[in-house]
Amino acid sequence: MTVQHVQIKEMIRERWNRRADTFDKSPGHGIHAGKEKDAWISLFQRVLGNERLEILDVGTGTGVIALLLAELGHRVTGVDIAEQMVHHGREKAKNLHLAVDFRIGDAEELPFQNDSFDVVINRHVVWSLPNPEKAMAEWKRVLRHGGKLVIMDSNWGKTAPLYKRVWRFFAQLLILLTERRNLWTRQGHRQMEKHLPMRQKKRPEADIEILRGLGFQVEVMKVDIPRWDTLLGYLKYGYFRGEKFLLAAIKEQGCRQRQYG
Repeated sequence: MTVQHVQIKEMIRERWNRRADTFDKSPGHGIHAGKEKDAWISLFQRVLGNERLEILDVGTGTGVIALLLAELGHRVTGVDIAEQMVHHGREKAKNLHLAVDFRIGDAEELPFQNDSFDVVINRHVVWSLPNPEKAMAEWKRVLRHGGKLVIMDSNWGKTAPLYKRVWRFFAQLLILLTERRNLWTRQGHRQMEKHLPMRQKKRPEADIEILRGLGFQVEVMKVDIPRWDTLLGYLKYGYFRGEKFLLAAIKEQGCRQRQYG
């Protein structure tokens, strides 16, 4: 691992530690309405079925997805590089009386043995990885044969449609006026993004190429989870609509393992 790679990871860790206290308040991070929760449950039942599974939630954050999966009866482990995120996840699990094993860990170097999980899942994580190829190879390593890798993310790098980038600009102005959150102050975040490959590539095409190179069978679908109840909410967050996707990738028996440094 290069010095620059270590520095970028430290920037990522620090950024999400700073966001831990307010993470759940942001639309798209926390779950804020009954219909939103119902939509997530419906999605997971469709993608994962009703069998009780061993699931690893990589980049778990405050455990929003991990806790919902535990509520559905799965055995869940959540891993995140930011210790403050993990702290919040543990507190929430305790308050909700849910048994989720939250651990501090790196998505690119997981602290688990081969073939440990039926499912590896992550939401809004791949865009933030310095080495997504290495991470996906790790996720494959800890999956059992026939297991499923589920990636949920958005196409919000330089390849996002122009009208959506314009909409996002004005949405950030509305957020500043109505929520007193200035999204233009995150200069360090912008600098960090220059070192994140998936912010520069068209997605999910780039993800699919990596996964197929690792021997996965890949299915892609659009995801449309409701994130607002009002016109103002739509103006602030509606630009996300249509840009979210879910990849369901199956680890086949005897598929090859590619090494990434």
